[in-house]
Amino acid sequence: MLKNCENCGGHLHFSPKDKGNVCENCGSVFPVPYNYSFNKKTFDEHTIEPTKDELANSLRSFKCKSCGANVMLTKFQMQTVCPYCGNTSIVKSKSKNLLYIDSILPFTFGKADALKKFKSTVNKKFYANKKIFKNIKDKDISGVYVNAFVFDMSTSSRYYGVFSYVDSYRDREGNTKQRTVYKNVSGFFNKTYKNITVEANSNIEQDELRSIMPFEYGSAVEFKKEFMYGYMLEYKDKMFNSCVSTAETIIKEDIKQQLLKKHGCTKIEQLSLDIEYPDRRYNYCLLPVYFVNTTVKDKRYKVVMNGQTGKVGRLPKDKLRVFLTIFFICLLIVGIILLIMYFSK
Repeated sequence: MLKNCENCGGHLHFSPKDKGNVCENCGSVFPVPYNYSFNKKTFDEHTIEPTKDELANSLRSFKCKSCGANVMLTKFQMQTVCPYCGNTSIVKSKSKNLLYIDSILPFTFGKADALKKFKSTVNKKFYANKKIFKNIKDKDISGVYVNAFVFDMSTSSRYYGVFSYVDSYRDREGNTKQRTVYKNVSGFFNKTYKNITVEANSNIEQDELRSIMPFEYGSAVEFKKEFMYGYMLEYKDKMFNSCVSTAETIIKEDIKQQLLKKHGCTKIEQLSLDIEYPDRRYNYCLLPVYFVNTTVKDKRYKVVMNGQTGKVGRLPKDKLRVFLTIFFICLLIVGIILLIMYFSK
């Protein structure tokens, strides 16, 4: 998303270092006020109102011919690279309405620093395939604001079922054996969940977003379009109710793990779980994410990076290093077994 400088007409881009918009032509800096706010609304306040007219009217939707992703750009910006797959074939598509945006987490570092942080992380990861990212440059990195719903939900649960765990015991001959112990369980469980983050776009998976969490929501500010200059906006294509369902699934799985821990068990055999939500609130937020795309031997690789903390998501593995590690572990185990057999004679 770009805008022209009021002094010389050059393009502006948001600079995290300067905490304002910088002109690419004359270097003028226009500070952007940080009004910190991350208020949650009740579900009754959910709205599908479009964003401020000035922003909504300036946005256009572009679609990638390769992966089908949609990105939102202004009338000043000509995007040629898809941030999701790195393909250069994106075309203008029909404009779509946006939800009212509550908050935004501004990027805290620019593309040059993102490249340095990314390369540093790759070099530190022993099993990362360093050859894949050896020659990446600024052009391979795209800054995108990802749509997400951030939920607070209080829960009140009633449950009953059968849990189990494996117990070790000695038989009459003194031999150690194992058996499965079953427990009938029931009761109530209450817990309040804060900042359950659910992505609202099909082009970034929930697991990808989870891999670069947490985001520091204490740094969230009121939405201002000025934070977006120079960055792309992801188009939200998931419905609110679908995101609520994802959040409830995340909560349900956590409650199951909490119940196993509470009863000292390791496996759920049967479970009836009734969860009520006395209070549910949400914030529709834009999250800063860098997408790193590169192609090696006609194969595309995409890695996500937290544009606020610098945390890098899952990296492709160096298969040779993984194989050698497994090989040497197997050799070590065989060596230990042989030593035990030797000294037991």
